[in-house]
Amino acid sequence: MQLRFVFFYDPAEMRYRPKHILEYGALRTLGFLVRWMPHRMALGTGWVVAAISFFLIRFRVHAAQSRIRHVLGDDIPDREIRRIAWISFRNLCFNVIEILRMPRLTSKRISAIAEVEDFHRLKELMGGKGAVLAVPHMGNWDMAGVAAEMMGIPVFFMARRQKNPLVDAYLNRMRGVTGVETIPTDSRSLRVILKNLKEGKAFAILPDVRARTGGVPIRFFNGTAYLPPGMALFARHAGVPVIPAVLTRSGWTRHQWRMHDPIYPDPAQTKENDEVRMMQEVMNLFDIAVRKQPEQYFWYNKRWILDPPDTHQSA
Repeated sequence: MQLRFVFFYDPAEMRYRPKHILEYGALRTLGFLVRWMPHRMALGTGWVVAAISFFLIRFRVHAAQSRIRHVLGDDIPDREIRRIAWISFRNLCFNVIEILRMPRLTSKRISAIAEVEDFHRLKELMGGKGAVLAVPHMGNWDMAGVAAEMMGIPVFFMARRQKNPLVDAYLNRMRGVTGVETIPTDSRSLRVILKNLKEGKAFAILPDVRARTGGVPIRFFNGTAYLPPGMALFARHAGVPVIPAVLTRSGWTRHQWRMHDPIYPDPAQTKENDEVRMMQEVMNLFDIAVRKQPEQYFWYNKRWILDPPDTHQSA
């Protein structure tokens, strides 16, 4: 399998703390174990980790439950709120296990665990041209881009660097072995993204996070979300559509992919109006998807979408 991994780090500039080395060693050990295990056994390990962590990080769980209540309303029973919060966190742990197992992933395996009809439709819509693939934090969002790549659609990500450089590089390698290109957030990102889009690749982006600064106000989840404009900005600059897609998990092992109709830039509109229009259309679709299956959403994101930008805490 061809490896198209972009790596911009200078090893000579890295400085590893003992904490970095311990975390990296633990992750490498866990990765080795879960790749050795049968798939369901590996997910079972993730379930145990989720159950223990769910009990220990009560402050995070309470914050997630408060967000769920705020979005879904006071009529939802407490028991249902707890169920949604638990499945959301369990799915996060499942996602980590599946990232660590990505070196074992094949197109045959993708066809066995995911509904792939919409991948073929995506390829037809792109027609050899680029697209911005907008995916919310639902299901295994990493799997969305990886599965598209393995179904013959060239995909690339933009990833924020983790605080631990060893862990950051390791997770990017796990994604990279499937052929997905990962580029870091830095001064060269815009140039690389536009180049890739014009070469006919799909830029997989997670637009449902709060912007640190300069966010665009968009209606979402009974409030105003201040979103980074990148999703629409890249589409306009490259002259490509935004294609919203939602990935959900069915049970433990099955994934469902649902792609919506493309949203095209409108050159007749001003840049600001057109970006707001495209972003609002995408987030309207995501709002409906989350309300329909709230347990599939990642309610634990530190960059919570409805928090005001000036209260940002790094993820």
